[in-house]
Amino acid sequence: MPALIGLLPMPGGALFSAPMVRQSYPSGERSPLMAAVNYWFRHIWEYWWPLYPGFILAVSLLGVETWKLILAQSPLTLGAILGGLFFIVRHVPRTEGAAPKERASLAAFLREVMPIMLLLILLFGGQAFHPLLRDLLPLPSPKHFGFSLGLVAAIGWVMWRNDLGVRDFLEGVLKSSLLRMAMIIFGIMAFKGVLMRSSIMEVVRGELSLYGIHPLLIIAMLPFVSGLVTGIAFGFVGTSFPLLLSLIPPGEVIPYGLLAYGFGYMGMMLTPMHLCLLVTKDYFDADFLGIYRYLWKATAFVMLWTAGLFLLYRGIL
Repeated sequence: MPALIGLLPMPGGALFSAPMVRQSYPSGERSPLMAAVNYWFRHIWEYWWPLYPGFILAVSLLGVETWKLILAQSPLTLGAILGGLFFIVRHVPRTEGAAPKERASLAAFLREVMPIMLLLILLFGGQAFHPLLRDLLPLPSPKHFGFSLGLVAAIGWVMWRNDLGVRDFLEGVLKSSLLRMAMIIFGIMAFKGVLMRSSIMEVVRGELSLYGIHPLLIIAMLPFVSGLVTGIAFGFVGTSFPLLLSLIPPGEVIPYGLLAYGFGYMGMMLTPMHLCLLVTKDYFDADFLGIYRYLWKATAFVMLWTAGLFLLYRGIL
């Protein structure tokens, strides 16, 4: 249930799934274990799900096509699921539950997930149809065309199914929080441009070499520390990735980008500044130490999983 809610990016979204997790727990009690389950599985998609601002910003800063980074980083979700099962879910007591009396039809299920399906189908389909339409229409680059097409289709479906009008759409788009995020994106991209056009990155690289710090360690640990400080994927990507670009060897953007994103995300998951962790902790009346008792092993597993994928990709690409 928290994984399902996690498909919809929202600040503090773990609070929406917390009541469902509590009701599904055998004893219905509030505990650090339930807080860990809710918090961890709420965040298994953000490594590659194209609706999350952190991933979108990573695609832009790394300069790769969206579908390539999706395919490269989607195994991180598998690692997160395995880490959650091995080190968190296995502590949940088993109980015999009654079988549901009614099952929802497949058609009803497909109607509910249609916005997600439209986004994914058109995201990849747009890459294929872009060359055919490029000569007829002035289209954006392939990595933006498919995503834009899918996003428009998904929004249109939601508006049609929920009988929303233009006013509802404008109220959602013109929220002050979205405008602030747009300004943050503009600032980050400007920061990247200044760094890339100046000589500061060469100076940083020279200083790091002088102290004997290996670039690989910097690429892994700088996003991790940024995640601890900011508590949000958008934050660690925006603050660390522009500084790492000159350290990435030519032609190896995807493996090094995966390494940076995976370690940065684990820093974000561990910090007590993460809004979802705070609201989950309060809802389940848990303490940080009780939650971290389950989180740190799962986090260490994902970091090892990330390092393994990095080595695998370097051998293949």
